[in-house]
Amino acid sequence: MKYNGTERWVAVFQAATEEEANIVKGMLGAAKIPVLLDRDASEAFELSSGVFGEIVVKVPKQLATKAAKLLQKKLTTNKWE
Repeated sequence: MKYNGTERWVAVFQAATEEEANIVKGMLGAAKIPVLLDRDASEAFELSSGVFGEIVVKVPKQLATKAAKLLQKKLTTNKWE
């Protein structure tokens, strides 16, 4: 999915793996928060099991506070479902 105005999006989470990024994306998406995953191609490299590198989870600037609060709640309660 492509979004207009993505230059006004901000990072709310940095994932170590693709799986972690997708969990966060799904959780925020379930809360009706649009999400983009930004993979830094200059730092990523391929191994036999996939691509590794920084994956930044971004949301529209106006929803960053809501996303951060939701992530904080999930991280402190350790409930990702």
